[in-house]
Amino acid sequence: MARRNRDATSAEEKYYGTWKIVECVSLAGSVDTSGIEGCQFQLYENNDVSWKVPDGSEIMPFFNSDTYEFVKRIKPMIGGHETDVTSLKFFGTCAEHVIEFKVKTSDDLMLLTCERCCILQCQKMKSEDVELDNPYCFTPALEEGFFSDVVIKSKSGREFKLHSILLNLAVPGHNWRLSPLNGMPDNILSTVFHYLYKECLPPGLSEDTARDCIKTLSDIKEFDTFIKLCQTFLRNTALRHQIVSLIDDMHACANRIIDLFKCKKPHSKGMMPEDALVANPQKLCYVIKQAAREGAVACSKLVLLCDLFARRSGELPQEERHDIIRYAHSRLPIFIKQVQEFFEVFEYQLMLMGPDQKQEIASYILPEIEESMTLLTTFVEEFQTALDVAITTNISEKEKVEKKEKQKKEHVKDILSKTLKHALHVRELKKLRNMHEAATVKLEMFLKKMHVFSKKTEAEKIPLIVYLLDALKNNEAPLFVDRMQHLALVLEEKYKWKEWKYMFKLSSSKIAWGVHKLRSYRSTLDKSIKQMVDLVNKGDFKATVASLGLLDTKGDTSTSDLDTKYARLSSVESLCIPPPSRRSVLAQRALELFKKQQNTDMVFEIILVRDMGDIVIDHTQGGDPIERQEDDHDMEIHQIPAHCVVLAARCNWFSRALLSGMRESIDKKITIHDTNPEIFSMFLEFLYCGHIQLNSLSTDQLTELLTLADRYEVADLGRVCEHGLLQHVDTDTALCLLSIADQFQSTTLKDKVLNFLRNHPDLKNGEVFVQLPPHLRAEIEDVIQEDEMETASSSSVDDVEEMVGRMQVSSRRYSSSSSSSSSSYVEYGELATDQNRLADCIAGLRGVIGDDVPEEDLVQFALAADYDVSRAINFYFQSS
Repeated sequence: MARRNRDATSAEEKYYGTWKIVECVSLAGSVDTSGIEGCQFQLYENNDVSWKVPDGSEIMPFFNSDTYEFVKRIKPMIGGHETDVTSLKFFGTCAEHVIEFKVKTSDDLMLLTCERCCILQCQKMKSEDVELDNPYCFTPALEEGFFSDVVIKSKSGREFKLHSILLNLAVPGHNWRLSPLNGMPDNILSTVFHYLYKECLPPGLSEDTARDCIKTLSDIKEFDTFIKLCQTFLRNTALRHQIVSLIDDMHACANRIIDLFKCKKPHSKGMMPEDALVANPQKLCYVIKQAAREGAVACSKLVLLCDLFARRSGELPQEERHDIIRYAHSRLPIFIKQVQEFFEVFEYQLMLMGPDQKQEIASYILPEIEESMTLLTTFVEEFQTALDVAITTNISEKEKVEKKEKQKKEHVKDILSKTLKHALHVRELKKLRNMHEAATVKLEMFLKKMHVFSKKTEAEKIPLIVYLLDALKNNEAPLFVDRMQHLALVLEEKYKWKEWKYMFKLSSSKIAWGVHKLRSYRSTLDKSIKQMVDLVNKGDFKATVASLGLLDTKGDTSTSDLDTKYARLSSVESLCIPPPSRRSVLAQRALELFKKQQNTDMVFEIILVRDMGDIVIDHTQGGDPIERQEDDHDMEIHQIPAHCVVLAARCNWFSRALLSGMRESIDKKITIHDTNPEIFSMFLEFLYCGHIQLNSLSTDQLTELLTLADRYEVADLGRVCEHGLLQHVDTDTALCLLSIADQFQSTTLKDKVLNFLRNHPDLKNGEVFVQLPPHLRAEIEDVIQEDEMETASSSSVDDVEEMVGRMQVSSRRYSSSSSSSSSSYVEYGELATDQNRLADCIAGLRGVIGDDVPEEDLVQFALAADYDVSRAINFYFQSS
């Protein structure tokens, strides 16, 4: 009988983790495993996705995605049946497409199918395959200055106590005794040394300091990597400032619009304010035009913000991207408040409008409306025509290119990428056609309404405008104010961080896609875009359109300072966090230093004692053998040279031992017992490089390393060994690993072993179980007993239908044979051959359930349970 799954998770939890693409099949008829095999992606719970692409891999479009979404659909099948179809969508701020895969999973395998393109077989990586290493650095050595052998003075006289061994790891070949860094300003030296010891920039670095570092160190070739990091920092900072500046500009536009419609309230009721717009139709028309221009500028800034974020946020570390999104989220309530304030001041202006003002305004703005409608109609028609030509040209050019590519003989490695790009292109053209058709329908409706309005006489148009002003005053404006108040509450409640981040990135990606298409058709749309710029007639709007790459501004000094080209930089994890050990140059060089045993200043002595036995048979004297006692032991001493500063910086225990003033610190020698040189050498390698290969280590080796990690307080190694031991749990090792997990307080390993023992209860019958401490034996017994109870409970649930049937039969038989005395057991002679068992069962039920349940019901439960009290109680609670 199936056992209830204790580790049941939500539908999407099984997808979280790191996946490796192990095979790729092109649906175009070619198989490719060299193009993207080995690429990894990690799906996070917050809908973020990160990619790790080996050098030389084929770059696929979805590698730029940084967000994913699972979509579930119900698909009808033949015969009226339905099935659930799960799709995985990849999209991102840097991607031009949303790429969708159909998903099928089985254990630790996932099959991703992209329609008419490819099938990706992905293997979920086990915990030991995932990088467990922490950021690698020598922070204690820099901050405390122990074992320093180099001193560099700043311009102000401050002394920096440094270490030639660590400095040579960071910058090999540099002469630190005669370093040109002597005499430089404090801020530059602090930044440089922070980088040399941590491979990252210091938190809170200012732009001025970064510029000073670049200017001062640009002539020293050894610091090229550091200078490039500073340049990346300045670019990222400039991008963040630009995005923040765009948001601030949008706030300023909204404030200017509000100020345009504001007027001073009169001292007494019933009086018209002197600056009321409704009393001056000419000023009202001017204000509306200016407000429309400011709105166009604000919209262009929003589009530029989305385009910048979508195209360049890949240059930023994830935490900095999130900071931008959080900042945008924090400004959302302010925007809502500004829109609400605008409608309030606009509503107040409308409230001042009486019958005379409405008639006067309608008469004055009619020519303005007609002129604006003519200009707008002309622009929309020309823009639609240009868009038609652009789409048609794009389709024909793409078809020509595809025809030429099909005639070429291509390497199998290139087929997959081009197949996927072709499938995306087909979908893109379909999307453009749908958009074009929808826009055409709306344009026709707009032109039809415009035509109907233009056919009317002036005497017919003015009452219509008055009617619209009345509707705006009495209905629309108050409704908008209420909607803004409601929208503010909805946004605050609905769009929490996760939802807002998802929406912001998706919206930015879609807007950037639209801008990208407009840039592609710029030559065709150039005339229409210039008309739009002239119509708005605002310098900020023109500059923003130029920044989007939609307007050629050669020779125009008003936009010459705008950067319309965006350099693609390699993505970085973080500029202010040390890299993990597997990607740390310091860690690689430190490991090489340890293996070469160069410039060592201390030594470990590993003492191995081999017992030769208590009795030795001596044949050397002739005659009968003589037994003699031997107390000597065979002793082996192995020495492993090391470096004090590296060990003190990477391990607190060794730091205390080497700096305590005790014998170890004086002799620079530490004696080690109870281990062997091979294991201790692995332990030291971990201290030097911060990671270790788990695949080749046995259970005994991992256990010994875990013991050393616990003894010398190296928590990172302890976690690595714990994850390694998780894969060694089997029938031979489970009980031993449980004892180890209990000894080292490894909760994860202990839970894994207990779950294993839950499914293998026979292991408690072996000799190893008896040797366990009493509290561990008790835990195992409790787990197995709990599992047996759950199994029994599951069995009882599966037998409910059988129980109900038996109860119904018992009830019918009881009813047909009962008489006036329901408490007598004589009438149940046909149903039970053992009346004593029945009576005992009912008595047991009474003791648990109480006296409120009728005796007839108790009889039914007892009969259905075959007089077993526990089962009868189970049936009672199942039925209640």
